[in-house]
Amino acid sequence: MALEQHFVCPLPNGVHARPASVLEEVVRGFESEVTLLNQRTRRAANGKSVLAIVGADIRHWDPCLFTISGPDEREAMAALTAFLQNTFPRCDEPLLPAARRSGELRLSPCLRNAGATVHGGVSLVRGIARGRLVPVGKFSIPRTLPRNGVTDPETEWRQLDAALAKLKAAYDERLAVARGIENDLIKVHRSIARDVEFRRRLREAVMARRRTAAGAIEEAAAHFTGLLAASGSALLYDRALDIQDVCAQLLQEVYDGAAVEINPELTEDSLVVAEALTPGQFLALNRKFLKGLVLADASATSHTVILARSFNLPTLAGVEDLATLQSDGGEAVLDGDAGVLVTQLTDAARRYYAMEQRRLAGRRARLQKAASLPATTRDGRRIEIAANIATADEAAAAFDGGAEGIGLFRTEMLFLDRNSPPDETEQFEVYRRVLEAAGNRPVIVRTLDAGGDKRVAYLNLPAEENPFLGRRAVRIYPEFEPLFRTQLRALIRASAFGKLRVMVPMVALPEEVRWVKKVIAEEQSRCAAEKLPFDAAMPVGAMIEVPAAAFAMEALCRELDFFSIGSNDLLQYFMAADRMNTRLAALHDPLQPAFLRLLKQIADAARARQKEIGLCGEMGGQTRFLPLLTGLGLNKISAAAPVLAGLKTELAGLSADECRQLLDAALHCATAEEAGVLLEEFASRHGLPLLDPDLIIADSDAATREEAIKQAVDRLFVLGRTEEPLAVEEAVWQREAAYSTGFGNGFAIPHCKTNAMRFSSLALLKPRAPVAWRSLDGQPVRVMILLAVREDRSATEHMKILARLARRLMDGGFRTRLERESDPAKLCAILQPSFES
Repeated sequence: MALEQHFVCPLPNGVHARPASVLEEVVRGFESEVTLLNQRTRRAANGKSVLAIVGADIRHWDPCLFTISGPDEREAMAALTAFLQNTFPRCDEPLLPAARRSGELRLSPCLRNAGATVHGGVSLVRGIARGRLVPVGKFSIPRTLPRNGVTDPETEWRQLDAALAKLKAAYDERLAVARGIENDLIKVHRSIARDVEFRRRLREAVMARRRTAAGAIEEAAAHFTGLLAASGSALLYDRALDIQDVCAQLLQEVYDGAAVEINPELTEDSLVVAEALTPGQFLALNRKFLKGLVLADASATSHTVILARSFNLPTLAGVEDLATLQSDGGEAVLDGDAGVLVTQLTDAARRYYAMEQRRLAGRRARLQKAASLPATTRDGRRIEIAANIATADEAAAAFDGGAEGIGLFRTEMLFLDRNSPPDETEQFEVYRRVLEAAGNRPVIVRTLDAGGDKRVAYLNLPAEENPFLGRRAVRIYPEFEPLFRTQLRALIRASAFGKLRVMVPMVALPEEVRWVKKVIAEEQSRCAAEKLPFDAAMPVGAMIEVPAAAFAMEALCRELDFFSIGSNDLLQYFMAADRMNTRLAALHDPLQPAFLRLLKQIADAARARQKEIGLCGEMGGQTRFLPLLTGLGLNKISAAAPVLAGLKTELAGLSADECRQLLDAALHCATAEEAGVLLEEFASRHGLPLLDPDLIIADSDAATREEAIKQAVDRLFVLGRTEEPLAVEEAVWQREAAYSTGFGNGFAIPHCKTNAMRFSSLALLKPRAPVAWRSLDGQPVRVMILLAVREDRSATEHMKILARLARRLMDGGFRTRLERESDPAKLCAILQPSFES
C-alpha cells in the first residue's frame, strides 16, 4: 500500500528550480514511484522530475501531498520525511527583491535638463556603464534544420539520447571546476538534462510523432516554457531561460556544434539589448567589452541577472520600445543607479556622466585608501578588521579589499555537494593556498560545522525534531572521528605555511574542548613521528554561539587561546527566536539590551584572562553597530570582504573612550528602540565636523547651478557624509524652487534639512567662471556655500547656522577674503568663526 506524507510549503518564494533540484536529488536514487500533488491547484508531478515539480506551481503555504509506492518505499519515505523536516525549509537562499519602477523617474536636475532621451526601466544591478547598443536575438532553432519526416525513429532517438547522455557528462565535468554562481547554474541545468519528464517528452516526440531531433527539442522547449509561463509566477517564468539554454546545448551536441543563435562579436564597449538573454548566451559574450545589459523580460531572480550581478554588470529590465533600441546602434549610458537608459547623448548629458564617474571613482579611491591603512580609532585603539570567506578563491580579493586577516574561513563548502568527504591532500592544498595568500596575516579556520542548515548527505545524520538544537558541529565529531581527524591533520600540516588558527564551532562545554585538544595533540604527534613540518604552537579557539558558553568563559579560557562571537546563532539561541522567521524580526535585533549585556559579559571575561575576543557574525558587517562593538573592547571584527574598507573608514572617526560611554548608556536601556535612538544621537553628536578642508572645491568646472549643486553633493557622498546623494539634491532643490538662494554680491547659499545626511555638513564651491543663479541682484555666482543639516538635529540649528553665515556675508571684507583665497585649509579657517557661538 502506498505511503503518504502531507506538508505545507514553507518557502516564501515557492518551489522553483533550486529547491526542486534538491528535492529531486533526495528521491531519484530510489526505485519507488514518487508523486507530488499540489492540493491547491490539483496538479500532480513526478517527484523525480525537476520540471514537473516546478510546473506544479507550488507557492508559499500551499498544502501538498507526497505519495510513494514501490519496493523501497519505506526507505524513500524516511529519507523524504527527514528532508522535509530538516533541509527543505532552508534549502533556498532568500531571493533579492527586484527594484520597483516608480511612476515618475527620480533624476538629478542636471540629467533632466540635459536634452538627452531617457528611457525608464527597473534596475536589477546597480552601476553606470557606457557603450554602443548591440542587439542579441532570442533562442531559436535554425530554419535549415528539418523538424518532421523521420523515417527511422529508432535511429533518430538513439542519436538524440546519446547526445543527451554526452550533455549530462559535460555538465558533470564542468561542475568539478566551476565555482560560485556558475556552479549553482550548472547544477540547475544538469537537473533539467537528466529530468525524466524532459527525456520522456523528447522520446515521445521522436517515436510517436516522427519528429527529428531538432523538432523534438523545439517541442520540448515550447512545452516546458509554456508550462512555466502558465503558472503566473515571474520566478518560474525566469526559469524558462534555463530550459532554453539546455535545449540549445543539446541541439549543439546532436548536430555537432550547430549554431543555435550566434551572439554578435563585441569589439568595443557595448550595452547588450535583448528581449531575453539565456545564461548560456551571457557566458558566451566577450566580457572584455560587455559593459551592461538592457532586457525586456528579466527579474532579480533570473540566472542571467544573478550572473550579471556576480560580474558587477549594470542591468536594466522592463525598458519600453526595445525594438527601436535594438536597431539604434548608437552610444548610450545605462544608469543602473537611477534605473534609466540614456540615448541621444548631448554634451550636457556627457558632462553629467563624467561627473557621475568622478563621484564613484572618488568614493572608490577613498575606500581603497582606507583599505590599505591599519584599522585604528582616532584615539589610537587598534582593532583588527578581518574577512569572512567560504572558499580559497575569495582570499586574494579579501586582502585586496583591506582584510588584515581571515577571521572566519568556513570549511563547509569543501564538504557539501559531493558524494564523499574531501581527503587530507585536497584539504591541505586548500588551506595552504589561503595561508600563502595571507602572507604574515592570521587565518582562522573553522572546523566542519555540519548539521542544522548544513546537511552533508553522506554523513547520513538521522532526522531530528529540531536540528538547530541537535547534533551539530563539535557534537558529531566523536561519532565521525576519522573524518574530523583527517581535517585536523590537513590543518596541522598547513600550519607550517602561515599563521593558522583552528576554531571549533558550537562549543557549549569545557569537556568538548578538552576532547578536541586531545585529538589535535595526537595528530600533531603523528605528524612529528613522520617528520612533517607544522606549527606546534598553533592556537586553538572556539566560536561563542551557544549561551551556555558565555557562562562558562572562565573554564573555557583555561583551555583555549582565543574566542570569536558568532552573533547570528548566539542571538537566535539567546532570544529563542529563529532568525529565518520574519515574524520574529523584533526579537532578532542585536540592539536588544539583554543581548548587549551578554556580549559585554563575554568580552569582559575574555579580556580579564588576556584572551583575544572577536566577532564574526552579521552584526560586525554593519557600520551602524561599530561604535557599540568598539565600546566592547573587541580585538577583532570579521565581516564580508566588500564592507571592510567602509568599516576601517568609520572606525577612524570613532573615539574608543566615547564608544565605551555609549555602550554603558545602551546597557541601561529598556528596549531595542531606546538603544537605537541612543545610537543615532551618538552618530550625530560624535560624527564628523560641520566643516572640513575636503569639503572645499576651490576650482570647479561647474557651468550651471545644477552642476554646482550636484558637485557639492557628490563631494558629500565621496566623503561618506551621505549614502543618498540624490535625496540630498532633491531636498536642496525643494528650497531652491520656493525661492532663490542667490543672496547677491556673487554668493549663493543653497541649503536643506534631511536625514539623508549622515552628518550635518557645509561645502564650499568656487566655479572657474561665474554661474547664472537667478540671484536677488541678478548677478551670477562666484562662490557657493551649500549647507545640509540632519533633520533630527535641533529645530533651530539649521536656521542658526544659516543666519550666522548670512550676517558674515554682509561684510564686504569677509566676502573678498573668501573670493581671493584658493587654499582649502585657509578657506576653512576664514569660515570657521561663522559657526562658533
